[in-house]
Amino acid sequence: MPSFLPDTPEIRSDLLDYCFEVQWFDDHLRKMLDALEAARELDNTLVVVTSDNGMAFPRAKANCYEYGIHMPLAIAWPESFPGNRTVDDVVSLVDVTATLYDTTGVQPPDTTPLSGRSLTNVLTSSRNGTVDPQRDAAFSGRERHSSSRFNTLGYPQRVIRTTEYLYIRNFKPERWPAGAPKN
Repeated sequence: MPSFLPDTPEIRSDLLDYCFEVQWFDDHLRKMLDALEAARELDNTLVVVTSDNGMAFPRAKANCYEYGIHMPLAIAWPESFPGNRTVDDVVSLVDVTATLYDTTGVQPPDTTPLSGRSLTNVLTSSRNGTVDPQRDAAFSGRERHSSSRFNTLGYPQRVIRTTEYLYIRNFKPERWPAGAPKN
């Protein structure tokens, strides 16, 4: 149980439902990987598995706390990257875009520079733990998650995440995160 949620039978049941959804995803991912293997394409396929947000619970999805910004990320390409290891480098999903351009040899558009840095040096390493110590921070933010606020005003937050700290700067703390409550 995450410490920020009440440890009640209802919340435990909700978390079990969430775990069932994760298992459903894992089962379908296995089917996709099996299909690639049956077609003899798995070794030559770059597979990226991630999520677009945290779990749909308070202090998680659409929030800048750890459970809202810490996404799963697994990248495999058996022909090119050593597997069966865990890397602890701080990365951001914008790094995935740079990695896809880098690994495919496609040049990114000149009109918009990439925000991320390719993970190829990390992925081709055989090391566990921290591979590239220069990857020491990831950045995130929040503006709005819905139009529930009057005039759809945002809830502007910016985040810096290092291996040790999570700093959240809330630029409009007087606003309620999900819209003002009814009186």
